[in-house]
Amino acid sequence: MQNTQPKGFLFGDMAYFSDESVENLINNMEKNSVPYLITQAIVYAHSKNVFNLTESEIISKCLRILNKEIYSYDDTAGQATNNVKDNPIGN
Repeated sequence: MQNTQPKGFLFGDMAYFSDESVENLINNMEKNSVPYLITQAIVYAHSKNVFNLTESEIISKCLRILNKEIYSYDDTAGQATNNVKDNPIGN
């Protein structure tokens, strides 16, 4: 029988149901999941007031640059494109 209640949350909102699932995430992390995970970690830290205003602005700019590369807008198709495949959450 699978546990339906999360054992805990990573970065405030990423539910995990076993220690093995966290180990699996760590051991099988791929390059395409890193931007999502690092963004979640930074947003969570920011929500806990870890950064001062200057640090927050620098991090915000870094995330905008990073996300511009990951989530781009395709003018020819007239729609947003998602360059991140296989979001690690829910695996």
